[in-house]
Amino acid sequence: MGRMSIYITGDIHGSISVGRRFNSKNFPIGKTLTKNDYVIIAGDFGLLWVGDREDRYWLNWLTNKPWTTLFIDGNHENFNLLEAYPVEEWKGGKVHKITPSIIHLMRGQIFELEGKKLFTFGGAASHDKQ
Repeated sequence: MGRMSIYITGDIHGSISVGRRFNSKNFPIGKTLTKNDYVIIAGDFGLLWVGDREDRYWLNWLTNKPWTTLFIDGNHENFNLLEAYPVEEWKGGKVHKITPSIIHLMRGQIFELEGKKLFTFGGAASHDKQ
């Protein structure tokens, strides 16, 4: 097995920027990745916002990318939708598997990705949370 790559970004806020952030012009290396590579969204994922057709379109779009998307929730999430997914164990910590290749890394967990440990924790409250 080859080496795994990890890329980290944040604040995609759902459909607002996911298509721009991860298109082949702005993220050209994405074309060379595999499902064994990880793109981590560090807060404000937002693709589980109202559970409508637009959410499903972008979740499907992201699932069909060649990499695996991991995300840590931020303060701009719909926690009711997110917490409706069953809790599973993955790489040493608790997750919600949104799709086979979109995984929510729950807060307060330690994950091990090819010998590298990753601790997930939440951020501060935001003035515009509502």
